[in-house]
Amino acid sequence: MPFCKQVLRRERIPYVLSGGQSFFDKAEIKDIVSHLRLIANPDDDPAFIRAITTPRRGVGNTTLEALGSFAGQAKVSLFEAVFMGGIEARLSARQIEPLRAFCEWMQRLSERAGRDPATTVLDDMMEAIHYEAYLYDAHDEHQAQSKWQNVLEFCEWLKKKGTKPSEDSEATGYDNADGFGDEGKNLLGLIQTVALMSMLDGKDENPDAVRLTTVHASKGLEYPHVFLVGVEEGIMPHRGNPDADADAPVDTGRIEEERRLMYVAITRAQRSLHLNWCKKRKRARETVVCEPSQFIPEMLLDDAPPPTEEEAPMSPKDRMARLKELLQKPA
Repeated sequence: MPFCKQVLRRERIPYVLSGGQSFFDKAEIKDIVSHLRLIANPDDDPAFIRAITTPRRGVGNTTLEALGSFAGQAKVSLFEAVFMGGIEARLSARQIEPLRAFCEWMQRLSERAGRDPATTVLDDMMEAIHYEAYLYDAHDEHQAQSKWQNVLEFCEWLKKKGTKPSEDSEATGYDNADGFGDEGKNLLGLIQTVALMSMLDGKDENPDAVRLTTVHASKGLEYPHVFLVGVEEGIMPHRGNPDADADAPVDTGRIEEERRLMYVAITRAQRSLHLNWCKKRKRARETVVCEPSQFIPEMLLDDAPPPTEEEAPMSPKDRMARLKELLQKPA
């Protein structure tokens, strides 16, 4: 599925993920977005708390509780309270110092966000918060790597949106993939786009986009056009235990269960069904030869009537063009 997403972005085809967590609901994305929100609006208290504590910047819960109490009595935001007179009576100099250092840094970023290139400001912010190191300290290596990849993908998308079209290249694959044609904005403009997308993400139940889903998550649903990716031995049916001996007897019960799953997959299609498999795949550092799934002959496609002119096989380029055409809204 990661490769599918990359290709769709490259071809500027919008997509949504079904049966999974929204991208903007991921903790690591919320952490980065909290910093961006605070740059745009220093009075955003939830963003302030998340940004100053993730990663930690020498500010503990006791300090935040005292600051919150003081801000509540003064009827001001947490950010404004940091610079108010009288805070010294609630917090020691040792507690105030990291608070003001953080807020002054945010003020500098906010000033730059309206005038400097978005890519420069974003890179400086990411370098300053040491988020990659924080992830590897807080999670095991596999989780940290996955989360950091999401952050890199998000930052790359922001950078491409902050690049003027004349400077952008066709190879980026991020232009207009989200439907927001606003390349060339400074960071403040991009933050507004992110806020809007965060609100809209997952709200539209029937978006005009490709829907990526697993077979399990598609049970009970139907779609006009279905593309099954990876219909090959080892994937559908799944190879089971990858450490098992190649000469070990086939688990007929597992194959039967996989066959039922294949039936679920092909019966999701209302108008057209497309099966896809690879001739070769990269696994680890090796290239392996792949075989079409044993389930394909069972579908008796050779016994089907010859395709009409509209159903005739298309080249990959024509197929992608057709897919784009299907996704376009009627005028």
